[in-house]
Amino acid sequence: MICYTSLLSIALFFYGSLFASASNSSETTIKACVDNEDHADNTVDPVSGGSSSSSNKFTYPKVGDSITSFLNPNLFQDPETIHNIKQQLRAGKPVMIHNAFQPEYAEAMYQDLSSAEGAFELHEYAHEQDDFSCYHYNIYDLQKYTPLMNATLELFNSTATKEFASELSGRRCGGQTWPAASWYKPGSHSLPHSDWADQRTVAYVWHLTKGWKHGWGGHLYWMSETSFPFVPPSFNTLVLFSVNTRTQHMVTSVNHLAGDVKRLTINGWWEDNGWLPSFEDDLAQFAEGYDDWLDYFLEDSARLLELTADQSFRLGQLQAECAAGRYEDEIRCNKLHYVYETLHEGSYWYNEIHYVEL
Repeated sequence: MICYTSLLSIALFFYGSLFASASNSSETTIKACVDNEDHADNTVDPVSGGSSSSSNKFTYPKVGDSITSFLNPNLFQDPETIHNIKQQLRAGKPVMIHNAFQPEYAEAMYQDLSSAEGAFELHEYAHEQDDFSCYHYNIYDLQKYTPLMNATLELFNSTATKEFASELSGRRCGGQTWPAASWYKPGSHSLPHSDWADQRTVAYVWHLTKGWKHGWGGHLYWMSETSFPFVPPSFNTLVLFSVNTRTQHMVTSVNHLAGDVKRLTINGWWEDNGWLPSFEDDLAQFAEGYDDWLDYFLEDSARLLELTADQSFRLGQLQAECAAGRYEDEIRCNKLHYVYETLHEGSYWYNEIHYVEL
């Protein structure tokens, strides 16, 4: 994934875990676990829709198309599967979906990225202060996007797609997203990070790797206190998770034995539409049915995990302004103080272990 620095104060986070099994079973199942003794091999079954083979010729997405038109209908037209995906995402668990997109689309994207070697550029970061580093190759320059990548950019950015992402996750996904290509060559890696930055709400990673062996590394690991379940590189597998301060993950270094086999993904984040906490704007702007956005968080403090990094930072600015006496509304300042103190008391910054199996 594209990597960004972690906050200094963040040490451990809560994670679900999903492992890509080698099976192409047509059974539609979804499970999540953390440090479950019944899964000592750190494996859980993903959502799987079979091969969804089709003889239809692939047609590029058009402006305004919904991502649902290109997803595997064996999965995404099944109400029970959609319900399970919603439950996992809204509970803060990652979801891994085998055979997620229609096979013609996945194959076209794989061929497109495989032939675009010259467009990938090194993205490297290392800084002692935050103990974070990453080293991988990406296509970030829109001028180097292929026609199919541009069509995919439009698809992931369509209003219909973002409404679908919001419906699945319960998060606000109306902002701009920039799906980018990643290629992890031998030596590429990303140390633990959460993706919690800017206005990101829901992360997506579309794995497009063929012929990968487990010993070559490049696995997407989810961090917990006692176990490290992982998702190995695979073909046409979609990983989704709701971004917050606890979504700590990493990608292990790719071994030189991988040689010319490419670990490829399309990845990015759906983002909030730009809302920031304010005493000046419409009080009900953030959550429908609430006269004051502060009441939304006061009613259920677990909702604080829905705050993006930018929104959390703005909350701190408002708290400082209240403390400096710049607002006369003492009731709202008291509400804000309680919300701010709850957010920073520690429970939203450290790992909690739960056992969940659906």
